[in-house]
Parts: sequence; structure tokens; C-alpha cells
Amino acid sequence: MNLTVANVSTQINAVDFQAAINAIVRQVREHFQPEWNATAALRGVAVKLPKNMAPINGHHDAIIYLGDSSQDPTTGVEGALGYHSVNHVNVPYGFVYLDICAQYGESWQSCLSHEVLELLADPTAVMTVTGPTPRSGHGTVHYDLEVCDPTQGDSYRIDNVEVSNFVGRAYFVLTGGSGATNYLSLELQPFGVRPKGYFQYEDRKGGVHQVEGEKVTDQIRSARSTMAKMYGKLGPARRNARREARAKSGL
Repeated sequence: MNLTVANVSTQINAVDFQAAINAIVRQVREHFQPEWNATAALRGVAVKLPKNMAPINGHHDAIIYLGDSSQDPTTGVEGALGYHSVNHVNVPYGFVYLDICAQYGESWQSCLSHEVLELLADPTAVMTVTGPTPRSGHGTVHYDLEVCDPTQGDSYRIDNVEVSNFVGRAYFVLTGGSGATNYLSLELQPFGVRPKGYFQYEDRKGGVHQVEGEKVTDQIRSARSTMAKMYGKLGPARRNARREARAKSGL
């Protein structure tokens, strides 16, 4: 996969941006790929919006924009959406917004790492794993294959850059990998959730459900809801619609 991260922010300087890209490249190559057998050619570019409408050079399988909030008329979601629709038709895209990261209480570097890893684990945004229902009783449900949501809020550093923790194959009771449920080997049961984390599943009767960790606050829920609305063709809104339809079909 050729994944481009486009810095459209007025707040993130070139040095900090490149340091984050370098750290995530190391994370993907040294930590994530051995666990999930998924990797990408990741590069970072700087783009000015909305006046500069020249396409980003090169081939892109997906683009993630790092930018200011949608309320900022110079670099917000409207400018990025317009830029993308003109220059990158049919290329999946997403956003990491700095104010939403702040609402989560996370660094933008960790949020960017989170989104990169989840894109690599499930590029089509439809993969699920069958597991035991988290509700009382018997039966199975479809857990979304999201590798960073259950460990939301847990992070570590690579070259002094904060990156996101992620679950291992053992979290979904899949074979292979390290055998740990998460990279940091923190306390986490299969199909469980860390404090501040969450996971999502679908069943045939009720559609989409979320289970949250014990420290999830209303502020975090609000930030997550805002991110879902702004996220573009890589984000939770698209994932939810496709997975819910799949669950109801019984596939």
C-alpha cells in the first residue's frame, strides 16, 4: 500500500511532522508488520489549502490529512474535501484533526499512528472476527477488526515520538503473531477493552453496538462523535454502515 500523509495544518511545523512520519514508519516496519503481516510505503508531504489545487505527486492508495479543525476556514474540512474531490477522485481519504486529538487528551502523533495502523489492518473497512457475545448468555457476534480502539489511550514512544498501542492477533483469538493481546503487554483479555478504550460489534438483531472502557468520559464520546462526522471515506461512519449491512445480511 502507498499511503500518503498530507500536512495541511498551520500549527505543525515541518520538523515535528517529519519526526512523526519517521517514527510511524519504524512502528509499522518493526512492531506492526511482524504481528499483522501488513505494511505500507508511508510518506509525508506538506500541502497548502485551499488555494493550491495542484495534485500531490505520486501514486496513492489512500491519503490521510493532518489538519486544523473544521471550524478553521483556511485549512478545515471544507478546504480539504474540495481539494481531494478535484485532485484525488476515488482515492480513499481521512482526517486527523488537532482539536479533536486535544478533546481526546491525546497527542496528534498518537492519533495519526492509530489511524495509520487501523487502515493497514483493514483497508476495506469491512473485516470482522466472530467471537462470544459480550452480553450475558450464549451466542456469537461480529467484532470489528479495529486494532487500536480497544487500547485507545495507551501509547509508547519511538525516537521520543508518541505512538499508539495496538492489539495483537491473540486479542481476536487468531493464530500467529506474538501471542500477546496488545503490543505493550498491558492487562487485556481477548475481546476485552482497556480503560479509555472501546470496541464495536454487530449482531443480526440490533445492528451496531459499542462497549467502552471504564474511564471513557462524555468529553471523549463527544470528540469521537465529531471525528466520525468529519472523517471522510476512511472513517467510522463508512465502516459502521458497511459492517451493519453485513451483519444484518447474516454473512
